[in-house]
Amino acid sequence: MALFVDGNPSQIFDLANYESAIVEVAATEGLDLTAKMNVAATEVGLELRHFLVQSPGGQQFTLGHVALTDGLMQWHTLLALTAAYRDAHFQQLNDRYKPKWKEYERLAQVSRQLLMEAGVGLVFNPLPKPVQPLLGQLAGTQAAGTYYVRVEWIDAKGAASSPSDTAGIIAQEGPALTVRAIGAPPTATGWHVYAGRLLDDQPQRQNNAPLALGAIWTLPSTGVVEGPIPGTGQTAERYLRHINVLHRG
Repeated sequence: MALFVDGNPSQIFDLANYESAIVEVAATEGLDLTAKMNVAATEVGLELRHFLVQSPGGQQFTLGHVALTDGLMQWHTLLALTAAYRDAHFQQLNDRYKPKWKEYERLAQVSRQLLMEAGVGLVFNPLPKPVQPLLGQLAGTQAAGTYYVRVEWIDAKGAASSPSDTAGIIAQEGPALTVRAIGAPPTATGWHVYAGRLLDDQPQRQNNAPLALGAIWTLPSTGVVEGPIPGTGQTAERYLRHINVLHRG
């Protein structure tokens, strides 16, 4: 999966999977679905912070330790849909959107409760998603072409972060492509580089062993090689649950 802090837990296509009409409604009513997802993420983050502080053992964790699980994605999706239909209703006081707003609000509350009871996934040594790598060129004998690159952080145990967003460069004939991963977190001990020639294809890993932090990777004269594609990030190592205790009396 990934970490909660890597970006919005769900995307517009996730909203559309729940509500096929949401993109059309957004266009008709002038709604910014990305803004609604940002609002939902902020709300989820506030609730998660409160949950961690209030849970035994949760105080040692931050939002940066929270893993993106299916339950967390569902909660975020439903909150974003709630925000979208609530806004659509209040823009024109159009009552045809009110049932959708209230139903998604109810479903979001149910989803939140189920997540807290099933457990919030946590990662002990989180590796946040890298920013886009810095691409450059050095003197070489490469053919001209376009390259697409992603990087991911690696820790001492071999766990990998979510891959960065794709960076692209149009390389001139001769100079060799160079890649540098920047902004390494304290938990990272190295990084992987993934490169490809087609935007629509997944770039493939170009290094066998993790590259040292601060190192610059240079594309060899043999060009891009085939290798594994990027993973999806760290998975939960522990689940922190909310348990209701009934007191006798």
